[in-house]
Amino acid sequence: MNEFLPYLQDIESDAPRMRDLLISWCDINSGTNNSAGLSSMLEALKSEFSHLPGEMSVVALSARTDACGHPETELGKGLRLVCRPEAPLQVFLNGHMDTVYGPEHPFQKCRLIDQNTLNGPGVADMKGGLVVMLKALEAFERSPFAENLGWEVYIGPDEEIGSPGSADFLKKAAVRHQIGLVFESSLRDGSLIRRRKGAGTFSVVAKGRPAHVGRDFQNGRNAIVALSQIVLKVQDLNGEIPGAIFNVGKITGGGPTNIVPEYASAQINIRIDRKEDIAVIQNRIEALIEEANRQEGLHLEWEGAFSRAPKELTPQIEQLFGFYNNCAQDLALSLEWRDSGGCSDGNNLAGAGLPNLDTLGVRGGDIHSDKEHVFLDSLPERARLTALFLMKLASRKIVLPEMFYPANR
Repeated sequence: MNEFLPYLQDIESDAPRMRDLLISWCDINSGTNNSAGLSSMLEALKSEFSHLPGEMSVVALSARTDACGHPETELGKGLRLVCRPEAPLQVFLNGHMDTVYGPEHPFQKCRLIDQNTLNGPGVADMKGGLVVMLKALEAFERSPFAENLGWEVYIGPDEEIGSPGSADFLKKAAVRHQIGLVFESSLRDGSLIRRRKGAGTFSVVAKGRPAHVGRDFQNGRNAIVALSQIVLKVQDLNGEIPGAIFNVGKITGGGPTNIVPEYASAQINIRIDRKEDIAVIQNRIEALIEEANRQEGLHLEWEGAFSRAPKELTPQIEQLFGFYNNCAQDLALSLEWRDSGGCSDGNNLAGAGLPNLDTLGVRGGDIHSDKEHVFLDSLPERARLTALFLMKLASRKIVLPEMFYPANR
Protein backbone atom coordinates (compact mmCIF):
# COMPACT_ATOMS: atom_id res chain seq x y z
CA MET A 1 0.00 0.00 0.00
CA ASN A 2 2.79 2.44 0.88
CA GLU A 3 4.13 2.48 -2.69
CA PHE A 4 0.81 3.93 -3.91
CA LEU A 5 0.25 6.62 -1.27
CA PRO A 6 2.50 9.35 -2.76
CA TYR A 7 0.38 9.36 -5.93
CA LEU A 8 -2.88 9.70 -4.01
CA GLN A 9 -1.88 12.66 -1.83
CA ASP A 10 -2.45 15.30 -4.47
CA ILE A 11 -6.09 14.28 -4.82
CA GLU A 12 -6.92 15.35 -1.27
CA SER A 13 -5.22 18.72 -1.67
CA ASP A 14 -7.09 19.20 -4.95
CA ALA A 15 -10.52 19.00 -3.25
CA PRO A 16 -11.34 22.75 -3.64
CA ARG A 17 -10.50 22.58 -7.33
CA MET A 18 -12.72 19.51 -7.70
CA ARG A 19 -15.62 21.36 -6.05
CA ASP A 20 -15.17 24.40 -8.30
CA LEU A 21 -14.90 22.24 -11.42
CA LEU A 22 -18.10 20.41 -10.48
CA ILE A 23 -19.97 23.69 -9.98
CA SER A 24 -18.78 25.02 -13.34
CA TRP A 25 -19.95 21.87 -15.11
CA CYS A 26 -23.30 21.72 -13.33
CA ASP A 27 -24.00 25.37 -14.14
CA ILE A 28 -23.99 24.32 -17.82
CA ASN A 29 -27.45 23.03 -18.67
CA SER A 30 -26.94 19.78 -20.55
CA GLY A 31 -30.40 18.26 -20.56
CA THR A 32 -30.60 15.37 -23.02
CA ASN A 33 -32.65 17.39 -25.50
CA ASN A 34 -30.65 20.61 -25.13
CA SER A 35 -28.28 20.32 -28.10
CA ALA A 36 -26.64 23.70 -27.48
CA GLY A 37 -26.02 22.88 -23.82
CA LEU A 38 -24.62 19.46 -24.66
CA SER A 39 -22.23 21.10 -27.13
CA SER A 40 -21.06 23.49 -24.42
CA MET A 41 -20.63 20.64 -21.97
CA LEU A 42 -18.69 18.64 -24.54
CA GLU A 43 -16.25 21.52 -25.00
CA ALA A 44 -15.84 21.89 -21.23
CA LEU A 45 -15.06 18.18 -20.93
CA LYS A 46 -12.64 18.26 -23.84
CA SER A 47 -10.75 21.12 -22.16
CA GLU A 48 -10.25 19.19 -18.91
CA PHE A 49 -9.71 15.68 -20.27
CA SER A 50 -7.18 16.98 -22.81
CA HIS A 51 -4.63 17.15 -19.97
CA LEU A 52 -4.60 13.35 -19.92
CA PRO A 53 -2.51 11.31 -22.35
CA GLY A 54 -4.20 9.42 -25.17
CA GLU A 55 -6.10 10.12 -28.35
CA MET A 56 -9.29 12.16 -27.99
CA SER A 57 -12.18 12.01 -30.44
CA VAL A 58 -15.81 13.05 -30.67
CA VAL A 59 -18.36 10.29 -31.28
CA ALA A 60 -21.31 11.21 -33.51
CA LEU A 61 -24.46 9.25 -32.71
CA SER A 62 -27.33 8.25 -34.95
CA ALA A 63 -30.67 10.03 -34.63
CA ARG A 64 -32.73 9.32 -31.56
CA THR A 65 -35.59 6.86 -31.99
CA ASP A 66 -38.60 6.20 -29.81
CA ALA A 67 -39.28 2.94 -27.99
CA CYS A 68 -40.63 1.42 -31.18
CA GLY A 69 -37.67 2.42 -33.34
CA HIS A 70 -39.30 5.41 -35.03
CA PRO A 71 -36.93 8.36 -35.77
CA GLU A 72 -37.26 11.36 -33.48
CA THR A 73 -34.64 14.04 -32.79
CA GLU A 74 -30.89 14.32 -33.22
CA LEU A 75 -28.71 13.34 -30.28
CA GLY A 76 -25.67 15.09 -28.88
CA LYS A 77 -22.13 13.82 -29.39
CA GLY A 78 -20.10 11.60 -27.07
CA LEU A 79 -16.50 12.08 -25.95
CA ARG A 80 -13.95 9.29 -26.29
CA LEU A 81 -10.37 9.13 -25.04
CA VAL A 82 -8.13 6.09 -25.66
CA CYS A 83 -4.78 5.56 -23.94
CA ARG A 84 -2.35 2.68 -24.54
CA PRO A 85 -4.67 0.38 -26.54
CA GLU A 86 -1.73 -1.97 -27.04
CA ALA A 87 -1.41 -2.78 -23.31
CA PRO A 88 -2.37 -6.35 -22.29
CA LEU A 89 -4.90 -5.15 -19.70
CA GLN A 90 -7.70 -2.81 -20.82
CA VAL A 91 -10.19 -0.94 -18.62
CA PHE A 92 -13.29 0.89 -19.88
CA LEU A 93 -14.38 3.97 -17.88
CA ASN A 94 -17.92 5.13 -18.57
CA GLY A 95 -19.99 8.20 -17.73
CA HIS A 96 -22.58 10.55 -19.19
CA MET A 97 -22.81 14.31 -19.59
CA ASP A 98 -26.59 14.66 -20.00
CA THR A 99 -28.95 15.58 -17.18
CA VAL A 100 -32.71 15.29 -16.73
CA TYR A 101 -33.73 18.98 -16.76
CA GLY A 102 -33.74 21.18 -19.85
CA PRO A 103 -33.12 24.94 -19.98
CA GLU A 104 -36.78 25.75 -19.40
CA HIS A 105 -36.79 24.21 -15.90
CA PRO A 106 -36.14 26.57 -12.94
CA PHE A 107 -33.52 24.22 -11.44
CA GLN A 108 -30.40 25.55 -13.15
CA LYS A 109 -27.63 26.57 -10.73
CA CYS A 110 -25.67 25.16 -7.81
CA ARG A 111 -25.86 26.34 -4.21
CA LEU A 112 -24.10 25.26 -1.03
CA ILE A 113 -26.47 23.85 1.56
CA ASP A 114 -23.66 23.56 4.09
CA GLN A 115 -19.89 23.27 3.97
CA ASN A 116 -20.03 19.69 2.72
CA THR A 117 -23.31 19.56 0.77
CA LEU A 118 -23.79 21.01 -2.70
CA ASN A 119 -27.22 21.16 -4.33
CA GLY A 120 -27.45 21.45 -8.10
CA PRO A 121 -28.55 19.82 -11.36
CA GLY A 122 -26.36 16.81 -12.08
CA VAL A 123 -24.07 17.20 -9.05
CA ALA A 124 -24.54 13.50 -8.26
CA ASP A 125 -26.03 12.14 -11.49
CA MET A 126 -23.48 12.26 -12.79
CA LYS A 127 -21.18 15.23 -13.26
CA GLY A 128 -19.75 14.49 -9.83
CA GLY A 129 -18.82 11.08 -11.18
CA LEU A 130 -17.07 12.69 -14.15
CA VAL A 131 -14.92 14.74 -11.76
CA VAL A 132 -14.07 11.55 -9.85
CA MET A 133 -13.14 9.77 -13.10
CA LEU A 134 -10.94 12.65 -14.28
CA LYS A 135 -9.05 13.07 -11.01
CA ALA A 136 -8.56 9.31 -10.60
CA LEU A 137 -7.01 9.09 -14.05
CA GLU A 138 -4.77 12.11 -13.40
CA ALA A 139 -3.45 10.47 -10.23
CA PHE A 140 -3.01 7.13 -11.96
CA GLU A 141 -1.06 8.71 -14.81
CA ARG A 142 1.31 10.36 -12.33
CA SER A 143 2.28 6.91 -11.05
CA PRO A 144 5.01 4.70 -12.53
CA PHE A 145 2.53 1.84 -12.92
CA ALA A 146 0.47 3.49 -15.66
CA GLU A 147 2.47 2.10 -18.59
CA ASN A 148 1.21 -1.42 -17.82
CA LEU A 149 -2.49 -0.67 -18.29
CA GLY A 150 -4.55 0.75 -21.14
CA TRP A 151 -7.83 2.54 -20.67
CA GLU A 152 -10.67 4.05 -22.65
CA VAL A 153 -13.09 6.76 -21.53
CA TYR A 154 -16.52 7.21 -23.07
CA ILE A 155 -18.86 9.97 -21.89
CA GLY A 156 -22.24 9.77 -23.58
CA PRO A 157 -24.92 12.43 -24.18
CA ASP A 158 -28.00 10.21 -23.97
CA GLU A 159 -27.88 7.99 -20.87
CA GLU A 160 -30.87 9.64 -19.20
CA ILE A 161 -33.12 8.40 -22.04
CA GLY A 162 -31.63 4.90 -22.08
CA SER A 163 -28.53 5.46 -24.28
CA PRO A 164 -30.35 4.73 -27.56
CA GLY A 165 -27.56 6.29 -29.62
CA SER A 166 -24.67 5.09 -27.45
CA ALA A 167 -25.86 1.49 -27.17
CA ASP A 168 -24.03 0.25 -30.26
CA PHE A 169 -20.79 1.97 -29.21
CA LEU A 170 -21.02 0.43 -25.72
CA LYS A 171 -21.64 -3.01 -27.18
CA LYS A 172 -18.51 -2.78 -29.33
CA ALA A 173 -16.46 -1.36 -26.47
CA ALA A 174 -17.37 -4.34 -24.29
CA VAL A 175 -15.29 -6.74 -26.40
CA ARG A 176 -12.19 -4.52 -26.28
CA HIS A 177 -11.81 -4.57 -22.50
CA GLN A 178 -11.46 -6.89 -19.54
CA ILE A 179 -13.48 -4.80 -17.06
CA GLY A 180 -15.72 -1.74 -16.99
CA LEU A 181 -16.02 1.04 -14.40
CA VAL A 182 -19.23 3.09 -14.40
CA PHE A 183 -19.27 6.39 -12.51
CA GLU A 184 -22.94 6.80 -11.65
CA SER A 185 -23.45 8.11 -8.12
CA SER A 186 -23.36 5.64 -5.27
CA LEU A 187 -26.27 5.34 -2.89
CA ARG A 188 -26.56 7.97 -0.15
CA ASP A 189 -24.69 5.85 2.40
CA GLY A 190 -21.91 5.10 -0.07
CA SER A 191 -23.12 1.63 -1.03
CA LEU A 192 -22.57 0.44 -4.58
CA ILE A 193 -25.29 -1.09 -6.71
CA ARG A 194 -24.98 -4.83 -7.26
CA ARG A 195 -27.82 -5.97 -9.55
CA ARG A 196 -29.93 -3.73 -11.76
CA LYS A 197 -33.27 -4.50 -13.35
CA GLY A 198 -33.56 -4.52 -17.13
CA ALA A 199 -36.05 -2.14 -18.71
CA GLY A 200 -38.04 -1.53 -21.83
CA THR A 201 -40.67 0.95 -22.97
CA PHE A 202 -43.60 -0.36 -24.97
CA SER A 203 -46.66 1.12 -26.64
CA VAL A 204 -50.09 -0.37 -27.13
CA VAL A 205 -52.31 1.21 -29.78
CA ALA A 206 -56.05 0.65 -29.94
CA LYS A 207 -58.01 1.37 -33.12
CA GLY A 208 -61.78 1.41 -32.98
CA ARG A 209 -64.63 2.62 -35.17
CA PRO A 210 -65.80 6.24 -34.97
CA ALA A 211 -69.50 7.06 -34.80
CA HIS A 212 -71.69 10.02 -33.89
CA VAL A 213 -72.67 9.57 -30.25
CA GLY A 214 -76.24 10.84 -30.69
CA ARG A 215 -77.15 9.26 -34.04
CA ASP A 216 -75.08 6.08 -34.31
CA PHE A 217 -73.56 5.22 -30.92
CA GLN A 218 -74.23 1.47 -31.13
CA ASN A 219 -72.18 1.14 -34.33
CA GLY A 220 -69.13 2.79 -32.78
CA ARG A 221 -66.25 0.89 -31.18
CA ASN A 222 -64.57 2.88 -28.43
CA ALA A 223 -60.75 2.73 -28.67
CA ILE A 224 -60.30 4.35 -25.25
CA VAL A 225 -62.44 1.71 -23.54
CA ALA A 226 -60.56 -1.06 -25.34
CA LEU A 227 -57.24 0.47 -24.33
CA SER A 228 -58.38 0.85 -20.72
CA GLN A 229 -59.27 -2.81 -20.55
CA ILE A 230 -55.88 -3.93 -21.84
CA VAL A 231 -53.81 -1.61 -19.63
CA LEU A 232 -55.67 -2.81 -16.54
CA LYS A 233 -54.81 -6.39 -17.49
CA VAL A 234 -51.16 -5.40 -17.98
CA GLN A 235 -51.20 -3.66 -14.60
CA ASP A 236 -52.55 -6.88 -13.06
CA LEU A 237 -49.38 -8.69 -14.19
CA ASN A 238 -47.57 -7.03 -11.28
CA GLY A 239 -46.87 -9.77 -8.77
CA GLU A 240 -47.32 -12.64 -11.25
CA ILE A 241 -43.69 -12.66 -12.43
CA PRO A 242 -41.21 -12.34 -9.53
CA GLY A 243 -39.34 -9.04 -9.64
CA ALA A 244 -41.14 -7.73 -12.74
CA ILE A 245 -42.71 -4.25 -12.70
CA PHE A 246 -45.38 -3.01 -15.13
CA ASN A 247 -46.15 0.71 -15.12
CA VAL A 248 -48.59 2.49 -17.41
CA GLY A 249 -47.00 5.90 -17.78
CA LYS A 250 -48.81 7.81 -20.52
CA ILE A 251 -52.18 7.59 -22.27
CA THR A 252 -53.41 9.60 -25.25
CA GLY A 253 -56.46 9.39 -27.49
CA GLY A 254 -59.92 10.55 -28.30
CA GLY A 255 -61.20 13.89 -29.52
CA PRO A 256 -64.60 15.64 -29.49
CA THR A 257 -66.85 14.11 -26.86
CA ASN A 258 -69.71 13.66 -29.33
CA ILE A 259 -67.67 11.13 -31.35
CA VAL A 260 -66.91 7.57 -30.32
CA PRO A 261 -63.08 7.66 -30.22
CA GLU A 262 -61.30 5.83 -33.02
CA TYR A 263 -57.76 5.92 -31.58
CA ALA A 264 -56.02 5.62 -28.24
CA SER A 265 -52.51 4.67 -27.16
CA ALA A 266 -50.54 4.05 -23.99
CA GLN A 267 -46.86 3.82 -23.13
CA ILE A 268 -45.81 1.21 -20.60
CA ASN A 269 -42.49 0.75 -18.81
CA ILE A 270 -41.58 -2.82 -17.88
CA ARG A 271 -38.67 -3.81 -15.62
CA ILE A 272 -37.33 -7.32 -15.05
CA ASP A 273 -34.75 -9.13 -12.94
CA ARG A 274 -33.89 -11.97 -15.31
CA LYS A 275 -33.29 -12.26 -19.05
CA GLU A 276 -35.51 -15.34 -19.25
CA ASP A 277 -38.48 -13.23 -18.13
CA ILE A 278 -38.45 -11.47 -21.52
CA ALA A 279 -39.97 -14.46 -23.32
CA VAL A 280 -42.46 -15.07 -20.49
CA ILE A 281 -43.70 -11.49 -20.63
CA GLN A 282 -43.86 -11.46 -24.41
CA ASN A 283 -46.07 -14.56 -24.41
CA ARG A 284 -48.40 -13.11 -21.74
CA ILE A 285 -48.81 -9.81 -23.60
CA GLU A 286 -49.37 -11.51 -26.94
CA ALA A 287 -52.13 -13.60 -25.36
CA LEU A 288 -53.81 -10.48 -23.96
CA ILE A 289 -53.64 -8.70 -27.33
CA GLU A 290 -54.97 -11.77 -29.17
CA GLU A 291 -57.90 -11.97 -26.76
CA ALA A 292 -58.68 -8.27 -27.17
CA ASN A 293 -58.61 -8.52 -30.96
CA ARG A 294 -61.44 -11.04 -30.93
CA GLN A 295 -63.81 -8.10 -30.34
CA GLU A 296 -65.52 -7.05 -33.55
CA GLY A 297 -64.50 -3.65 -34.87
CA LEU A 298 -61.44 -3.26 -32.63
CA HIS A 299 -57.77 -3.84 -33.33
CA LEU A 300 -54.88 -3.51 -30.86
CA GLU A 301 -51.15 -3.54 -31.61
CA TRP A 302 -48.20 -3.92 -29.22
CA GLU A 303 -44.76 -2.50 -30.06
CA GLY A 304 -41.46 -1.98 -28.27
CA ALA A 305 -38.48 -3.85 -26.89
CA PHE A 306 -36.27 -4.18 -23.85
CA SER A 307 -33.56 -1.57 -24.44
CA ARG A 308 -31.51 -2.68 -21.45
CA ALA A 309 -31.08 -6.25 -20.26
CA PRO A 310 -30.90 -6.89 -16.51
CA LYS A 311 -27.50 -6.53 -14.92
CA GLU A 312 -27.29 -9.82 -13.08
CA LEU A 313 -24.71 -10.86 -10.52
CA THR A 314 -21.94 -12.99 -12.05
CA PRO A 315 -18.82 -14.54 -10.52
CA GLN A 316 -16.72 -11.93 -12.34
CA ILE A 317 -18.71 -9.00 -10.93
CA GLU A 318 -18.66 -10.51 -7.45
CA GLN A 319 -14.88 -10.93 -7.65
CA LEU A 320 -14.45 -7.36 -8.95
CA PHE A 321 -16.35 -6.04 -5.96
CA GLY A 322 -14.07 -8.00 -3.66
CA PHE A 323 -10.98 -6.45 -5.28
CA TYR A 324 -12.50 -2.97 -5.08
CA ASN A 325 -13.61 -3.39 -1.49
CA ASN A 326 -10.09 -4.46 -0.51
CA CYS A 327 -8.86 -1.15 -1.93
CA ALA A 328 -11.55 0.66 0.07
CA GLN A 329 -10.35 -1.04 3.26
CA ASP A 330 -6.78 0.11 2.48
CA LEU A 331 -8.18 3.65 2.61
CA ALA A 332 -10.15 2.99 5.83
CA LEU A 333 -13.44 2.80 3.92
CA SER A 334 -16.06 0.07 4.05
CA LEU A 335 -18.26 -0.64 1.06
CA GLU A 336 -21.62 -2.36 0.95
CA TRP A 337 -23.68 -3.10 -2.14
CA ARG A 338 -27.38 -3.45 -2.77
CA ASP A 339 -29.74 -4.15 -5.65
CA SER A 340 -31.58 -1.42 -7.57
CA GLY A 341 -34.54 -1.18 -9.92
CA GLY A 342 -32.86 1.60 -11.89
CA CYS A 343 -30.82 1.18 -15.07
CA SER A 344 -27.48 2.55 -16.25
CA ASP A 345 -24.92 1.94 -18.96
CA GLY A 346 -23.70 -0.81 -16.64
CA ASN A 347 -26.71 -2.78 -17.95
CA ASN A 348 -25.56 -2.26 -21.53
CA LEU A 349 -22.01 -3.32 -20.78
CA ALA A 350 -23.05 -6.38 -18.77
CA GLY A 351 -25.52 -7.35 -21.49
CA ALA A 352 -22.63 -7.29 -23.98
CA GLY A 353 -20.55 -9.50 -21.69
CA LEU A 354 -18.29 -6.96 -19.96
CA PRO A 355 -17.98 -7.45 -16.17
CA ASN A 356 -18.33 -4.01 -14.61
CA LEU A 357 -18.56 -2.20 -11.31
CA ASP A 358 -21.28 0.42 -11.17
CA THR A 359 -21.92 3.54 -9.04
CA LEU A 360 -18.24 4.41 -8.49
CA GLY A 361 -19.08 8.10 -8.43
CA VAL A 362 -19.91 10.43 -5.56
CA ARG A 363 -22.05 9.93 -2.49
CA GLY A 364 -25.23 11.94 -2.79
CA GLY A 365 -28.98 11.70 -3.12
CA ASP A 366 -32.35 12.94 -4.41
CA ILE A 367 -31.26 12.52 -8.03
CA HIS A 368 -33.78 13.51 -10.71
CA SER A 369 -35.21 16.20 -8.45
CA ASP A 370 -34.45 19.81 -7.56
CA LYS A 371 -33.12 18.54 -4.22
CA GLU A 372 -30.28 16.61 -5.86
CA HIS A 373 -27.14 16.94 -3.80
CA VAL A 374 -23.59 15.67 -3.40
CA PHE A 375 -21.43 15.31 -0.31
CA LEU A 376 -18.30 17.18 -1.34
CA ASP A 377 -15.89 15.08 0.70
CA SER A 378 -16.83 12.12 -1.50
CA LEU A 379 -15.16 13.74 -4.53
CA PRO A 380 -11.57 13.13 -3.35
CA GLU A 381 -12.62 10.00 -1.43
CA ARG A 382 -13.95 8.21 -4.53
CA ALA A 383 -11.19 9.54 -6.81
CA ARG A 384 -8.53 8.10 -4.47
CA LEU A 385 -10.36 4.77 -4.39
CA THR A 386 -10.54 4.42 -8.18
CA ALA A 387 -6.93 5.59 -8.60
CA LEU A 388 -5.73 3.00 -6.08
CA PHE A 389 -7.71 0.27 -7.83
CA LEU A 390 -6.15 1.16 -11.19
CA MET A 391 -2.65 1.24 -9.71
CA LYS A 392 -3.13 -2.15 -8.08
CA LEU A 393 -4.34 -3.57 -11.40
CA ALA A 394 -1.42 -2.08 -13.31
CA SER A 395 1.15 -3.24 -10.73
CA ARG A 396 -0.43 -6.74 -10.64
CA LYS A 397 -1.26 -6.49 -6.97
CA ILE A 398 -4.66 -7.39 -8.38
CA VAL A 399 -4.51 -10.15 -10.99
CA LEU A 400 -7.60 -10.80 -13.06
CA PRO A 401 -8.36 -14.50 -13.69
CA GLU A 402 -8.67 -15.70 -17.28
CA MET A 403 -12.48 -15.57 -17.10
CA PHE A 404 -12.27 -11.77 -17.42
CA TYR A 405 -10.69 -11.92 -20.88
CA PRO A 406 -13.08 -11.75 -23.88
CA ALA A 407 -12.03 -15.12 -25.32
CA ASN A 408 -12.97 -16.81 -22.05
CA ARG A 409 -16.17 -14.94 -21.18
